[in-house]
Amino acid sequence: MSFGDTLIEEDGFGFVPRLPGTELEKSREIVRRYTLTNKHKAIVRLISWGAGIQSIKVPNRDGKLADVVLGFDNMDGYLKNRYMGSIIDRVANCISGSMMHLDNVIYPLSINDRAGKDRLNGGTVVFDNTNWQSQIVNNRVVMSHLSQRYSQGYPSDVLTQIKYTWTDDNQLHINIRATSTSSTPVNITNYCLFNLAGHGTGSKELKKHILTVNADSYIFLDGKNKLPSIICPVDGTECELRLPAQLNQRRLYDIPGGGYNHNLCVNSPSCWCYRFHARILHPTSGRFLEVYSNNPGLRVYTGNELPHQYIYPPDLKDHEWRNRKNVQINFSKSTKEITKKKATEVYGKGSVPYRRHGGFALSPQNYSNVGNIDFPSCMLHPGKMYTHDMTYKFGVLSED
Repeated sequence: MSFGDTLIEEDGFGFVPRLPGTELEKSREIVRRYTLTNKHKAIVRLISWGAGIQSIKVPNRDGKLADVVLGFDNMDGYLKNRYMGSIIDRVANCISGSMMHLDNVIYPLSINDRAGKDRLNGGTVVFDNTNWQSQIVNNRVVMSHLSQRYSQGYPSDVLTQIKYTWTDDNQLHINIRATSTSSTPVNITNYCLFNLAGHGTGSKELKKHILTVNADSYIFLDGKNKLPSIICPVDGTECELRLPAQLNQRRLYDIPGGGYNHNLCVNSPSCWCYRFHARILHPTSGRFLEVYSNNPGLRVYTGNELPHQYIYPPDLKDHEWRNRKNVQINFSKSTKEITKKKATEVYGKGSVPYRRHGGFALSPQNYSNVGNIDFPSCMLHPGKMYTHDMTYKFGVLSED
């Protein structure tokens, strides 16, 4: 694993938006971009806004580079579309009821889910829409951010550092460290949407991908397909991914909600050891991605919430597809009809439209929902350090 030959260039990506009535009203703070190029000319681009991944260009089996990360060419895209490529804080996923019980004290947290009840991915003004302090240190890019006490309702200052390393064998190492001034939950990850055929190739190519996950169990979700409750075996469920499974249309639409948005429990001799999480292959290009982490969970997501002309009901699994081309469905009596709607388009890099199932995320993290005593603890205490080491490892499968 060599990174000594990695070239890092720094330039400007844009400016932090001016927010009337805040300390940023007169700000012209620069959002910085870092381009990391290894000796094989594979490229990673990072931006200080959200400490995010803006682009990853890796070769196919013919040596041709393609950008495999969904993202945007300017700040306007990231301001309109949160989370994409960014670091997710302080507590990834959902906190039910937007309340946290700690040391016999109830802390109300900001509510930001669509139903107006729960807290999703940290809150409203958090890691993904903050401009991080950033610098180049010994062939790495290091970004840091201080989240102050009571920010979004959390009871502690949290200082977080993200270290990005791009190696000559196309491994992107992400080392996350955090400390706190008092006890507080911490569960930090990167939320990057990939398509190994190329960021703009859409659902047609995503549905050719073949996924394997090192997990014997998953977190069963409640009726909203959101809040975790118990750990269940994957046997006989849509989360049975221990053997390679193609993400084809039949598989995705057999899942309630029309795709994966699941948290799987990664096999390991202990909760916090570094191990293999998942592998996904795009056979046509030969590109594959392997994910490693020292966290016990993996969120598998297939871009279900990207724009689409149809609204899908949560009990989609009960439906029988009669004519896939015209999207005609035989409905059960208890289900409202799928309705056609005018989609709000999301245009990515090169003005390419990003649509439903156009990308996937494999995000290592702790189990969801703070306070579940049956899950590994996500509490960070003063004097201790939160540590999350994760790797996106890219490779090419030969035709042999």
